[in-house]
Amino acid sequence: MATVSSEHPCQASSSALWHEIRALVTSTAPRLFAVVGEHITESGDLQPHVLAWGLTDRANGRTQVTSLDGTLRMSLPSAERAAARFARQTGEPIHLVWAGSPQAAIVSVAL
Repeated sequence: MATVSSEHPCQASSSALWHEIRALVTSTAPRLFAVVGEHITESGDLQPHVLAWGLTDRANGRTQVTSLDGTLRMSLPSAERAAARFARQTGEPIHLVWAGSPQAAIVSVAL
């Protein structure tokens, strides 16, 4: 007959298990990005604005994007494709900005 422990498995080896869990979450977390557009104000200045936020799967690049106002949701093969779609729809210069790093990587998308 098997012995059943009343102790939760996480309590038995908490330090090693939590280290493994943190490593798993860190290595599989999606990458966060913003799609940023530029428009010209009445005074002629360029004004950046966030059009959408997205998440990209680290393993396969699959991307989910939601416009800032929530009216548009897309599932695309890559974040670059999402940015290109916004560039075509808005006619504005578009930047794909990867968040979460000290120096966010910015990719500009040509129209």
